[in-house]
Amino acid sequence: MNGNFKLSRIATFLAGCSFLVGCGSDDASSTPNVESYAYSKLSVCIDADLDGFCGELEQKVRKVSRTSDTNQAPYLINEAGYFLTAPASATVVTPFTTLIQNEVLYNPLVAGDTKLAQQQLQAIFGEKYGIDFNQLASMHGPKAETEMLLASFRHALSLQGGSSYLKISAAVDKMISEKSFDITQSLTQSDLDTSYVNLNNRYLLSGSYPVNSLFLPDSITMNEGTGMLLALLSDKKLLQVNSASGSYSSFSPTVTTEPGQKTAKLASYDSHHDDDDDDDDDHHGGGGIVLPPQNPSILTHATQGKDDREAYLLYQPSIVGDSSISNTCNATSTNGIFLSEIGKNNQTTKLTASTKIDAYGGASGGTTIPPITPPVSGPATSPVAEVECLNNHINGLTPLYKKSLIAAVFTNGSSYNSELQLLSSTELKQLGKRYPLSSTKPLVIANKSQSQLVVVETNSSQAVILDSSTLSPKANINKSNIQSAVFANNDSELVVSDGGKTLSWFNVANPGNPPATLVLDDNIIRLVSDPSGLFSAVQTSNHIHLINNQTRSIIKSEPYEKSMVYGINMLSDKIIISRSKSIDYMQFGNLIGSPIKVGYQLVNRELVNKWASASNNSFSSTTLSYVLQSVGESADISQEFNNIDLEWLPADATTANGVKAVMISGYYRNERVSLYKSL
Repeated sequence: MNGNFKLSRIATFLAGCSFLVGCGSDDASSTPNVESYAYSKLSVCIDADLDGFCGELEQKVRKVSRTSDTNQAPYLINEAGYFLTAPASATVVTPFTTLIQNEVLYNPLVAGDTKLAQQQLQAIFGEKYGIDFNQLASMHGPKAETEMLLASFRHALSLQGGSSYLKISAAVDKMISEKSFDITQSLTQSDLDTSYVNLNNRYLLSGSYPVNSLFLPDSITMNEGTGMLLALLSDKKLLQVNSASGSYSSFSPTVTTEPGQKTAKLASYDSHHDDDDDDDDDHHGGGGIVLPPQNPSILTHATQGKDDREAYLLYQPSIVGDSSISNTCNATSTNGIFLSEIGKNNQTTKLTASTKIDAYGGASGGTTIPPITPPVSGPATSPVAEVECLNNHINGLTPLYKKSLIAAVFTNGSSYNSELQLLSSTELKQLGKRYPLSSTKPLVIANKSQSQLVVVETNSSQAVILDSSTLSPKANINKSNIQSAVFANNDSELVVSDGGKTLSWFNVANPGNPPATLVLDDNIIRLVSDPSGLFSAVQTSNHIHLINNQTRSIIKSEPYEKSMVYGINMLSDKIIISRSKSIDYMQFGNLIGSPIKVGYQLVNRELVNKWASASNNSFSSTTLSYVLQSVGESADISQEFNNIDLEWLPADATTANGVKAVMISGYYRNERVSLYKSL
């Protein structure tokens, strides 16, 4: 296809997105009495996983305002019979912002752009109702229209099946079709049942975000409530990644130099010190290798806090640091757990220049080998922290946000005295609850309600389930060599792997019963479960499997043979894989909407590559249905896209690498539309 044709198609599309603006009225431009708007007094959360519920780990907000937040998830009110949403850029949550957010989520012509959504709604409803959608993202709307929308939303929410988001979408589609906010008599169950494609838990949509800074991290953790990933890089910088968008930022922890900290000196290397300021230091064997000073404390682990703006930082002593032993939170130290604000600092305290150490050495006879002087202690630094638990021998921590607790591994200098202790998550104070350990690096996993912990130790033939509030044992899982474990099915079962091909489901209430099992195609490398525990994801050497924990069966498998994988996490709608310089994802949820909206999601670079590998056809115009059939998708999925046409661009492309974009055409709200997508 030539450039002129492509531009004309794009121009046609953009022309369809030009709408009337500025049809406001006095009613819409004045703030109404909020006493008339009962929903304005209800609690608001940020619905990071788009499940339509304010989960326990999702951020609750008092003020609807985000200025520089990388998390662009919508606001949500789901309480007292109301279901209202708003874009991240809004400063109020109302029925009108719900209209705007619906277009952001489901209208493929808007492509997630809040301004375009407002323009489209203004063109349809602005003049009729005398309102201005450009103002309605920051103020309540007129009372009569507000009540009309609320009545229509209540009617939509009374329909059977589907998520609340989808029911609102069906209502908005009907409103736009009839150009009326009142659809209480016209919206039917059939509108909800027949208008949408639903591939949730039926398809794995693969994609990848480049993250060049991600290389050989010391730790990677994810907050399931926000979808924010936090990696501690080898250079001790923190990398925070939004798994929904791929946006990321890198920064150093804010630190301060400890006042009065003296540089340590190793006495065994100080038997001769020439301080007459001449150059005779170099007359005894040609000098040596002097290693630079080392910070006495090393940041070894970072865990995302309950809020995206905070993290738990774990510092441990270096070889020149303080290794004194205790099993308590101490008054002084530069090691331990620190609850610190992250991403705010603009500069990092630099270490001072190396201190000169005089050293002499050399063998008698033979080749002279320059002596290597061990590093000495540089200036000690501590992170700027809200609260802290200072201890030299904490080896790990597991946050229990729902219980306001931290389960920390205190090694006390050796495995013989190791113990799991509970700290308050907000003050990092010891609570006097302990459980003895026989190893220094146990696997500690919380269940979904965070009411229990499973503790797996390498030298034990069983796993122990503890009450998370008391650390008292509740049950034993008689399985040796457990490599990974997750809770499933409303915390009633524990899914474990010993690194072989078999997954085992143990009943937590009756762990002595024989477990249910599922044998996979290859040895299991990693195992995770989603926040609900209904689904698990398994990585083998050549696949990622999506598992239904209730039926103990594979829902979908996707080939995966990438190298240098650092970790795998699971959210309510996608599997997140962290590897060298990339974040890969496999989305299994939120694949719902009109055929062209879902089709737009499915057509990506990965699908183009599969199409090229699976088909001998040229890159001529085709349908999405045929492409999906060609790459092995089932008929019940591919037939949903019989009327979605694909035109690969440029038109003379003959290989997958030659395809740079695609024009996707189909019907949306009874009109033929075309969408341009870069690949």
